[in-house]
Amino acid sequence: MSPKKSIDEADARARILAAAAEVFASVGFGGARIDDIAERAGINKAMLYYHVGDKERLYATVLINTVERGLASLTEATQKAKTPSDKLRCILEAFGELGASNPHLIPIMLREVASGGATLPDEMLIRMAGVFRTVQEVLLQGVKEGVFRPTDPLLTHVSLVGCMMFLVASRPIRARLGKIAGVETQHSLRDLAEHTANLFLKGLEVEQPKKRGKK
Repeated sequence: MSPKKSIDEADARARILAAAAEVFASVGFGGARIDDIAERAGINKAMLYYHVGDKERLYATVLINTVERGLASLTEATQKAKTPSDKLRCILEAFGELGASNPHLIPIMLREVASGGATLPDEMLIRMAGVFRTVQEVLLQGVKEGVFRPTDPLLTHVSLVGCMMFLVASRPIRARLGKIAGVETQHSLRDLAEHTANLFLKGLEVEQPKKRGKK
């Protein structure tokens, strides 16, 4: 395979996945049409099938590629941080960055939540479990080291992810609220990540005994 052909195929695949993410976020899996995705990607339908596969495979690929990038960044962030508190803060920053750099992921996942995961591939659930285990390990490490209070890992994980999903879902309502009530509503996922980290760490961290000064 020549370098040019390899580059062209990689470009075609990237355009297909980007177009598919937009369509799936807009109309969901059920409403998405391969013809529309191919047209948006600027490629014919036969080439779309050749590069990625049918609609089910395309949907799974869009989700899996995104969450795998997120999992990689989570792993890298937690490996660099030293304390459980720093690791949790890094996880939230990574969540915020993932949502900000992949704006179609949360709308797609919100549709899945509303439908009870009707079209969510098992492959995606496996990757999501990997993300959850990363959070769980940090929480358990914090409890073991005596710096975190015991807490339910799944409820904590849902709370962390859920608030970010709600921020994105409520964007149109927040915009109207800002105009009508004069409330500041232009908060980003990165803003929320920092805010949530401060709140959660305040509740999780065990107050350490103060060291007595020498007499």
